[in-house]
Amino acid sequence: GILQPLADAIKLLYNKKQPIGSQSVVSIFAVCLLLTASLSQLTIVPLTSAFNIGLRELLLVVLCQTTIAFSEILIGISSNSKYATIGGNRAYINHICSHLIFVVSIISMNFSKNDYGIKYAAFAVVFFIMLLISSNRTPFDLTDAESEIVGGAYVDYGGIFFAMIYLSGYLNLLFISAFYSVLFLHHANLPIPYIANLFIKTFVIVSFIILIRAILPRYTQFQMVKISLYLIGIVTFMMLF
Repeated sequence: GILQPLADAIKLLYNKKQPIGSQSVVSIFAVCLLLTASLSQLTIVPLTSAFNIGLRELLLVVLCQTTIAFSEILIGISSNSKYATIGGNRAYINHICSHLIFVVSIISMNFSKNDYGIKYAAFAVVFFIMLLISSNRTPFDLTDAESEIVGGAYVDYGGIFFAMIYLSGYLNLLFISAFYSVLFLHHANLPIPYIANLFIKTFVIVSFIILIRAILPRYTQFQMVKISLYLIGIVTFMMLF
């Protein structure tokens, strides 16, 4: 099954046609913007130990994640499908919930930059949940919940456009895993070169995120908002104390 993703990509690019209905509108701009933002994020990941992620890089991540969320919203609401519109609205709520946590976490982490105790571990947990929400991963994959809204924001997209959206999702998954390992696992290194350490830690986090999909049910939108508010409260409390 290793070559199955490659076979699926070739099938989408050459054999599948874009299923455009009489009332459907496909936003090529939004799809290209989504892929561009997903690719741009990868330039932030340091490939050498001499480069550290600072406030400027974190703000660039916020910009890229905002662009991804805006693209998903535009992809959904630009279509005349009611399922796609619901998916776009859910992407908007995901964006608000995740970025509130992200901004508060950045501010709090600057106050406790060298603290590797309980507070640091709590930040790691909160940040991981925030990345799951922002990247639309299980159990917060409400934008394209196929069992509820038939593919969600992407229901009217097929062929090469769906392949670009599909690729963007996995590029984002790869980035958030590498980004998390650089931020919170930089002190847990094996006696091997830095790039090998980064690859191993990224692979472990990707595998864990995929495992979550198999063991956790999807939360409702109300539960996601409630969890986000709890996380904001926890991070704010840690920042004050």
